[in-house]
Amino acid sequence: MGERILDVQNLYTSFYTHLGEVQAIRGVSFHLDKGEALGIVGESGSGKSVTSMSVMKLLQHPGKIKSGKIMFKGEDIVPKSSKEMMSIRGDQIAMIFQDPMTSLNPVYTVGNQIMEAMIKHQGLSKSEARKKAVEMLKLVGIPSPEDRVDNYPHEFSGGMRQRAMIAIALSCQPDLLIADEPTTALDVTIQAQILELLKELKDKVNTAIILITHDLGVVADVCSRIVVMYGGLIMEQGSAEDIFYEPKHPYTMGLIKSIPRLDLNERQRLVPIPGTPPDLLNPPVGCPFASRCPYAMQICANEAPKYYDINPGHHAACWLLDPEAPKVEVDTGVKRGGADA
Repeated sequence: MGERILDVQNLYTSFYTHLGEVQAIRGVSFHLDKGEALGIVGESGSGKSVTSMSVMKLLQHPGKIKSGKIMFKGEDIVPKSSKEMMSIRGDQIAMIFQDPMTSLNPVYTVGNQIMEAMIKHQGLSKSEARKKAVEMLKLVGIPSPEDRVDNYPHEFSGGMRQRAMIAIALSCQPDLLIADEPTTALDVTIQAQILELLKELKDKVNTAIILITHDLGVVADVCSRIVVMYGGLIMEQGSAEDIFYEPKHPYTMGLIKSIPRLDLNERQRLVPIPGTPPDLLNPPVGCPFASRCPYAMQICANEAPKYYDINPGHHAACWLLDPEAPKVEVDTGVKRGGADA
């Protein structure tokens, strides 16, 4: 086991609206070691982004962390004030947001936006920060960085803006980088380049990465471990191999079956997951996936399942894993080795 950089323990986060309490995160626990890449996957509304905003302590009103611990480098950051978090954010923990066009300030040059964090957190002079900004643009693969450092965001393409966001996030060499859907608005070629870049940076700089996405195909290539979220809870977590080849929760199986396959000769329809996500204003008392699950039993609707250990580091919250449950064999179409791997 490497050096533990992040340990989220039993985290509850809610939004207090005029309609009532939206229980967005309902007891989430996971950890991350230095230099490791963790994928958090799930459909929209599953709680992925709220988890990342809780870790960054960037929740806007009416969002609030109700309880739980977020241990960063051995220290709980939940009780820290906004001022204390400002010295951590951007320096030790950085974030790449979903949309680079709205995340970059249109009235400042890209170079200035990279320099800002270095001047603030590392005490560099303007000329030193500019030199480092050029280095950062070069590191993330932007051509002619000496010229591009003086460009404004609108002069960059979508892929280059996302690279600039990564350069800003990495400018202070953070211990933890959170990438929230970093490739959503990009075409597949640029998407592949950005993911390759994240992998390179993880190896070169030894930054721990949390990659948040609704696309299991995206995390397969970058992350060694995967957390599957649904209805504000973790349904399953394990190594990338466990999740893809030995999924144990019907929701994980459904996500895998809905991935387009390029290795099949005949045309095949994608298999969607029927139904809609649960209402977190009034979350179900049992498994949140019960109403959409083809294998649901009476107990699934009435009682929340505990986590069952499948093997070290791989566990899932599903009543089907109980020794007394009926055995269900599910073919996800993904097999170890050969063309299907």
